[in-house]
Amino acid sequence: MSKQEANIYEIAREAGVSIATVSRVMNHSTTVSEKNTRRVLEAVKKLNYVPNIAARSLSTSTSTSVGVVIPDINNPFFSQLLQGITLAADEMGLNIFLFGTNESSEREHKVLDSMREHRLRGIIITPVSAQDNETLQRLHNFEALGIPVVLLDREVDSSAFDRVVTADEEGVFLAINELIRIGHRKIAIITGPEASRPGRERLRGYCRAFEENGLPLREDYIRKGDFMVDCAYEQTLELCKLPDPPTAIFASNNMTTYGCLKAFGELGLQLGEDIALFGFDDIEELNWLNYNVSVVSRDVPEMGEQAMRHLMRRFETEERPEQGTRTCLSTELILRGSERMPLFAAREK
Repeated sequence: MSKQEANIYEIAREAGVSIATVSRVMNHSTTVSEKNTRRVLEAVKKLNYVPNIAARSLSTSTSTSVGVVIPDINNPFFSQLLQGITLAADEMGLNIFLFGTNESSEREHKVLDSMREHRLRGIIITPVSAQDNETLQRLHNFEALGIPVVLLDREVDSSAFDRVVTADEEGVFLAINELIRIGHRKIAIITGPEASRPGRERLRGYCRAFEENGLPLREDYIRKGDFMVDCAYEQTLELCKLPDPPTAIFASNNMTTYGCLKAFGELGLQLGEDIALFGFDDIEELNWLNYNVSVVSRDVPEMGEQAMRHLMRRFETEERPEQGTRTCLSTELILRGSERMPLFAAREK
């Protein structure tokens, strides 16, 4: 193999260590064991590896900064994630650099490219899409430089990274089951993006609940959303104007819930009286305003804390298996009354 062909991935594979360990050896870190140092140096010699000087200048051994990349800085869900991230970061003596992508893959690529200019010790990211090869390659490049990556809430189509997620499918399955239990049969859903893991998982939970209860799915009740208010608003208006409208709508995230409520207000519909609503993720502000929306809830700050703890383990551990660690937090139903059968539907039964 020529000098140009050899890279840090091949060195790690040949030595049987993680790419982070190779990076530490290349940067003369004293935290690597003598055994692993010897393995890396032998692999370097065998493969005629010449480290890239520019890459070595990005050494993060003394950095105290972590980059956090989120798709929507206006979404309260991500504010709660940041609460957990910053709490854990403070305990670890780390600083946070926040980057937003506005749910744009193109913007995400630019953000990740610009992050190479920062001396980051690690990265936590909620990727826009699970199937974006350009983002995936950039994340692999960070790992190759010894900058560990942790995925938060959403994933990419690779098992190489640590990730923190929640039981999205199970949460929605339980919510739809509850709606069916109290008598709903005309249940619509406004989904999330198909390219995101939460979008796919939540739709899967909806479909599974119908299947296991022996009920047919209605295609006109499955509406494509994008986790944004405006799209949810438009889809809710269309659902409510159907000749045979649903008695309940499941909103696949908190911004979708806002869009539904905006449409209900415009149409003069009252929750639990004219139409039922079940959302994913609690919205504290709605509770203050007595909207009483039933939700699939999860400990969002804990997700952020867990992501930081994954990073800390990566900082402190030389070895890392080829497959990353996946932490999945549970969800729970909070019933506040918005799931009730509408009065007109109850009278018709």
